[in-house]
Amino acid sequence: MGVVKNRRVSRRSRFWVSLIATFIIIGIASFGITLVVCSFMNSNMSPITSNLDEENSEESLDGPAEPAPAEETIQPIDFQPVIDEWIKTVKGNESILIYDLDLDEVAGSYNVKEEYNTASLYKLFVVYEGYKRIYDKKWDPNAKAGSTGKTIAKCLDLAIRESHSPCAETLWNMIGHDNLDNTIEKDWKITDSDISKLTSNVNDIMLIMKRFYEHPDFNDPTLLDPMWDSFLNQPNTTYEWRQGLPSGFSKASVYNKVGWAYNAEGKYWNIYHDAAIVKFPWQDKTRDFIVVVMTNKVDFKNIRQFGKMLEDKFYEDEI
Repeated sequence: MGVVKNRRVSRRSRFWVSLIATFIIIGIASFGITLVVCSFMNSNMSPITSNLDEENSEESLDGPAEPAPAEETIQPIDFQPVIDEWIKTVKGNESILIYDLDLDEVAGSYNVKEEYNTASLYKLFVVYEGYKRIYDKKWDPNAKAGSTGKTIAKCLDLAIRESHSPCAETLWNMIGHDNLDNTIEKDWKITDSDISKLTSNVNDIMLIMKRFYEHPDFNDPTLLDPMWDSFLNQPNTTYEWRQGLPSGFSKASVYNKVGWAYNAEGKYWNIYHDAAIVKFPWQDKTRDFIVVVMTNKVDFKNIRQFGKMLEDKFYEDEI
């Protein structure tokens, strides 16, 4: 009987040992699973926690972070007081229109419907149509322009740069006077001008300058680059092409076309017009305006002074 009892004790001991070992294994496995889950959760949560900690740290040290400065809104420039002041200082007949190209609105005007002889400003309409015809492949820029001895491309350049009349008149005849009049009225919606009769006003001249600026009919750098250069760089030849409005500006870039008629006997300017796109340096870009001045019996020196007054006004308001 003693042997049997010992066997029972031995079996009972093994049972308890086995049971305890099982609990230990289950405990170890559970602890391991818990560690893995916690580690996974921490790895996914840590970037958020880190960001929150960094933000809280920044706020505690320096307060809330300042928002990024908004880009400065373009403000209108009211040039009307300058116009009103200038017209009191001149004798003769004058009309003015200033158009804000960035805000697409008039920034000042005077006597806008008065009709004038265009003088050489008719060349604006001829040249615009000429560039369009090259872009549309109706004209070969390297072909001869009539009997001028120059290419079409060269004549387009000189008609603006040096107000070259033989070139402009040849190109005009190539287009056809009636054809150009119809294009101006029907396609470009410029309705108060009769270029065949050399009549226009400051509003219609502004519209053709705006068309140059936006160039919806041609967008080719090989055309645009020389075109803009012809408006900007106009060397003195027999005449000083930039003696009027452009000479009044010292900071702005002035893309200009002049038209005039001088009465040598009376020694006065029967006609003096300037049509310009004026680009004022502003922040890291420019503020762009069209300025059209058309006059009878007003000296170019008065128009030069008007340009200076406009520039002074622009930077006075911006500062």
